[in-house]
Amino acid sequence: MRGKTIGCVLAHGALAGGLAAATMTVLRMTAHRAGWIQAMVPQAVEVWVKDKSPLPVPRRIESHHVADQLLHLGYGAAAGAAYAVARAGANRAAPGRAMEFGTAMWAFASFVLFPALKIARPAWRAAPREEVVNLAAHLLYGTVTEYLLEEFEQQRYTQPRTLRAMRRAAVG
Repeated sequence: MRGKTIGCVLAHGALAGGLAAATMTVLRMTAHRAGWIQAMVPQAVEVWVKDKSPLPVPRRIESHHVADQLLHLGYGAAAGAAYAVARAGANRAAPGRAMEFGTAMWAFASFVLFPALKIARPAWRAAPREEVVNLAAHLLYGTVTEYLLEEFEQQRYTQPRTLRAMRRAAVG
């Protein structure tokens, strides 16, 4: 892990994964606005959780987006932390590795998780554009996670570390 603690690796992975999951939301909301999908995956997961929960869950529309996005950001952060541990020690960001990670996440969700839990239609029953949106979102997730992990690592060495240096730095 090149001198990093496991806590640092996990924290960077969770941050990268959570932020990458947020970028997926932007892509999916764009697809929703274009009429390609009627609901986003986090919304399907939220409905599934509410249906399976033995506890009464408020059905207020105001909490809807908060709940589905918290679930998605949490899952993205957990997957990002696991990915960071798995890739620890890698020298540089690798676009191929990022694409493999995103594809693996999509395949697991679409071919294993959704069918097993009956969250939404599995990939083989979904419309092609649904799976294009899902695959594109997961490729974006893998790419952003990999990029952010690399950037967090690089900033350890390139960011000004004193107030005097920070005052002279270009800050945006």
